Amino acid sequence: MTRILVVDDEAAASNILRMLIEKHIPASKEVKTCNTPEEALEIIPVWQPNLLMLDIEMPNMNGFDLLNRVGNSDFDVIFTTAYDKYAIKAIRFSALDYLLKPVDIAELQNAVNKHIIKKFQPPQEQQKLVSNLINNLQQKDQTGFKLALSTTEGVFFFIPSEIVRLEGENNYTRFYFANQKPMLVSRTLKEYEDILTEHDFIRAHKSHLVNKKFVKHLDKEGLLWLTDGSHIAVSRRKKEEVLKGLSTR
Repeated sequence: MTRILVVDDEAAASNILRMLIEKHIPASKEVKTCNTPEEALEIIPVWQPNLLMLDIEMPNMNGFDLLNRVGNSDFDVIFTTAYDKYAIKAIRFSALDYLLKPVDIAELQNAVNKHIIKKFQPPQEQQKLVSNLINNLQQKDQTGFKLALSTTEGVFFFIPSEIVRLEGENNYTRFYFANQKPMLVSRTLKEYEDILTEHDFIRAHKSHLVNKKFVKHLDKEGLLWLTDGSHIAVSRRKKEEVLKGLSTR
């Protein structure tokens, strides 16, 4: 039995989300709603939900403040928001999930089912992700964001400037760094391209995303040489885009 707590200051929104979950999520579950963060703070320690569907924008205390108040927790979180670009960026950097309002049924099913069927993540790992989110939101700009990488060995955090390049391997992405061993993460390269493009990363090939900071040069054969001694082949259709990107370093 999965216990799901919906927290939204709009009663209509929380009731609609509850009904959508009850109708479209077939797994065994119990769903409760509350309409103030204060009420959620009372319910969480008593009911101990497995999953929190948390609205970001609420009066007096927003969703992030609520998580800060809860402290150590053993529940997963899916944020719901009408669209706050900066907040969504911070959420994605922290490897946490969100749904845009109005909530799409297919996206809801995908997000909730992922939390229900996945192997239970140790509470301390989830708390690390939430703590990283809070820290990211406290940064003055995105350059201070730390990217959360969840691997089989645990969760690790890096600022984008520490990452040399990324290589896509089907539904996985391998990260390469300047001063430590590579890491394999179970997310697609496309997901990280969306996140890291604003941090001076360029797509040089369908399987490669590169940090411009570590590029030495592009040779006549179309090989992109990096400062760690590695090189990758730039695809023909990406060559002009790569050259343009490198010219703005």
